[in-house]
Amino acid sequence: MIKNFTITALLLMSSVSFSQVTFEQSYTIAQDEGGDQTYFFNTETGSYHYAFDENNVLKIYTDSHTVFATINLPVDAGYSVNNLYLFSDKLFNSDNLIEFLLVTSSNSSGTYKMRLLNQNGTVLQELGDKNEALIVKTVSNNYKLITEKGYSVSNSYFTAKDVYALTGTLGTNQANMLSKKSIAYPNPVKDILNVTNPSNKTENTDIKIYSTTGKLVLEKNISNEKEDFIKLDVSALQSGVYVYRINELNSKFIKE
Repeated sequence: MIKNFTITALLLMSSVSFSQVTFEQSYTIAQDEGGDQTYFFNTETGSYHYAFDENNVLKIYTDSHTVFATINLPVDAGYSVNNLYLFSDKLFNSDNLIEFLLVTSSNSSGTYKMRLLNQNGTVLQELGDKNEALIVKTVSNNYKLITEKGYSVSNSYFTAKDVYALTGTLGTNQANMLSKKSIAYPNPVKDILNVTNPSNKTENTDIKIYSTTGKLVLEKNISNEKEDFIKLDVSALQSGVYVYRINELNSKFIKE
């Protein structure tokens, strides 16, 4: 009897030990930041975490949580950080430095500034008044950067789009990560927000909208949505910044 109890106890202890999670590190991120909300990215050579504060100082950490780079983000007066994404060390050039996109937004005019930066804080290129970006791969296995901004004229919606050829490459893991991108327009929005349907075959999935304080303010089941874009009526929301989320995809929009 004692032997049986001992074996059972050992099995239970073994099961518990395999299910444990081990705390590693805490990070603090400025509340206004939208973007992918994961604060983690892979490159071709490693995995990294990032965090930044209200003074627009970005810190990139290795996967063992040591500081890899400290960057003073170039945020103009009257602007705030809107998004940080598309971190890569091989996609934008071949110097092996980490590059990424920084999007800042005007606090009053609704304009944006998109910049390509590297881990040293150097601005490599100004990409204009755009607030969304994604990477596509052509049939000839080349990569292109597409930057976009939605706008409206007389209740008609348009998208301004720029396409850039890239000289770099991506491995399979990072290519899969970068392809997970959702676009919302118009942004800023007054009433109807159009959000990319990530698969067009969504099953038992909700789209959720949160305030910058983390409060859930709107939720819609999109299980039967088959169109390329999901239409959301956000007219009842107060003016301000919000984050929408579909499974692991999320981004920010501004309600006028």
